[in-house]
Amino acid sequence: MKRNVALWTGILAGPVIWLIGFEANFALAPWACTLKWKPALYAISIISLAITAGSGWLSWVQWQRLGREWPGQAASTVARSQMLAIGGVLLSAMFFLVILAQAIPELMLGACE
Repeated sequence: MKRNVALWTGILAGPVIWLIGFEANFALAPWACTLKWKPALYAISIISLAITAGSGWLSWVQWQRLGREWPGQAASTVARSQMLAIGGVLLSAMFFLVILAQAIPELMLGACE
């Protein structure tokens, strides 16, 4: 049961954290513009990056525990778990880059731009 939770966390954490961080930045943007103060937006991006990196690491650890092999053609529990672990690593990496790309304008632009 613990392994299944870890595997599904690795798969779902990246997209869910991106969505929550994106919505939080969108909701706080008028406030940041009014006060001309953006550290809250930076904090959201940093926390989102850290959680997404953690979910990728969790998937990586699960993949190593399963034998560090690419899933084969066999329809076994181990092959399914290996596929979920690799998918979690790849999804976490992709959403890490998406969150990082969305953080770049926060660093480059002013609070109201």
